Amino acid sequence: MQQSLYKLMFFSLILILTACNSNEAVGLSNNNEVKKTIISEFSKMNIGGDFKLFSKSGEIKKIENTDIVDNCLYAESKDGDVDYLVFSNKISTATYLNSVFLGINSSELKSKINDLSLIRSEYDEATYYLQYDLDERYGVKFYLVDDKVIEVTYGLLDKLQYQEGCS
Repeated sequence: MQQSLYKLMFFSLILILTACNSNEAVGLSNNNEVKKTIISEFSKMNIGGDFKLFSKSGEIKKIENTDIVDNCLYAESKDGDVDYLVFSNKISTATYLNSVFLGINSSELKSKINDLSLIRSEYDEATYYLQYDLDERYGVKFYLVDDKVIEVTYGLLDKLQYQEGCS
């Protein structure tokens, strides 16, 4: 009797551990999973695309009451979950307002993405960016305040540096 009770407890423990491990796999559990998520989110952003073409189709629209400054304008997706920065009619950066990375802390992000570059804000020491280069042309910038990701921006590497946008 006692032996079967131990077997039952052991079997239950194995089931619990297996369930816990399967739950971890659903989230951002490893570097490959995170990179797949980054690529998936990036592919939805239309970086490098022709703004006029997307505007004509109604997918993206210029944000009202904004001026075009030095060939730069602000736009948004029709559903409002992406904010765009457009330079010379090309979608240069896209801030994804529904990113799965929002709210995670820097240590969790660093543990999941190995090659992050630290970029400090010129204006506030509690504000900084962690940037991941997808390749030699594209990247993603994680904007952190008080050690939490509050914004995720995908784009051309030379445009990700623009903290103020069109100015």
